Amino acid sequence: MVSSTQQALAKGSQFGNVTRPARALIGWMPANEAELAQAQRQMNAVTAEHTERATRATASVAARAPGIDQSDLLTDIPEELAGHVQQLKAHSSFAPFSAEGWSFKMADLSKVCALQPIVFWDHAAERAQAALAEEVLTLAAITLPIPENVELPLQFDQIHNTWIIASRNPNLKLVGNFASPVGGHFGCGFLVAVQPSFVQVASYRNRYVLRDGYHRALGLLAKKVTKVPVLFREFGPFDPLGIGPGMLPDAAWLGERPPLLADYLSDDVSAEVQLPASQKMLVIQGLEMNPLG
Repeated sequence: MVSSTQQALAKGSQFGNVTRPARALIGWMPANEAELAQAQRQMNAVTAEHTERATRATASVAARAPGIDQSDLLTDIPEELAGHVQQLKAHSSFAPFSAEGWSFKMADLSKVCALQPIVFWDHAAERAQAALAEEVLTLAAITLPIPENVELPLQFDQIHNTWIIASRNPNLKLVGNFASPVGGHFGCGFLVAVQPSFVQVASYRNRYVLRDGYHRALGLLAKKVTKVPVLFREFGPFDPLGIGPGMLPDAAWLGERPPLLADYLSDDVSAEVQLPASQKMLVIQGLEMNPLG
């Protein structure tokens, strides 16, 4: 069944919590997690309807024929992307990817396995807004963007002597520190950046999985764009994938009936949910202390 998702805006609850629309792969989630996802993560809000829908989704997964078809998932990138690829390779932030052996490929996203249980829907639509299936350079700008300087929303709390930087982008990170003379004084602090993020497909235990780029992948599939430029790398059976916490259980995506990216948009096995909105926040505070001893 095709998703009936409406691209709703973030909204507030009666308790003042801001929520955002998301798609949840409830057919592969543990039962209690599938129920909580539908109840905005509030245990006392779980209903019989939530339990029933999670049960139906699990049954739909179990009714599938075992195995998936990932043949011809990867192809070579077209010649018209040569300039974009060279520009990306020349950027200093791409050096770690080159060192790890990532290569450039075209991938059929509809055949790639999903590891992430939930993807925020509004962010997905926003990231893929400019996508056009027939314009591969436009797609590359979405899936393999050339890193550029980003103006960060910096705030200073004078009372608490604290710098605060907040963003919806989870790639906002502390990337270094410094200490040097500044205007006749001595300055020390941290380096902050939004690290580059690319759509990454990994081969792991004879299965192609999405390692990064879930919002863009979902947004592209919602626009019926399936074949896009990606980074690709083969991992050994015991190599760490380097994915964060909170992913689906390994048995879900390494089993006989794993979720595909296209399943986020299928109401048989997934659900539209409203979840608390979150931000990545960096807090850098200067303290004056007088320790004893």
